[in-house]
Amino acid sequence: MSMTLAQLQARLDSYLAAEARILESQEYTVGQGSTARRNRRAELEQVRAAITDLRADIAKLEGAARGGRRVHQLRPRA
Repeated sequence: MSMTLAQLQARLDSYLAAEARILESQEYTVGQGSTARRNRRAELEQVRAAITDLRADIAKLEGAARGGRRVHQLRPRA
C-alpha cells in the first residue's frame, strides 16, 4: 500500500517529535519505591533510520510530482 505525500509528511512529523522526546530523556520513572513504574522510549537509532527512510520516500514522491524521470524509446530507421 502506497502512502500519499501528506500521509508521509504527517508520519515524518511524528517521528521528528518522537526523536525530540527521546533526546530529552530516554528513560524516566513515575512514582517511588515498589510502586514506581519505569518507561523507556524507543531506540534513537531506529527512529533516525525511519526519519531517513521517510525523507527519501517524500523526495521520491515530490520528484515524481515534478515530472521525475522520463523514459524515451528510440527505434533505428531502416
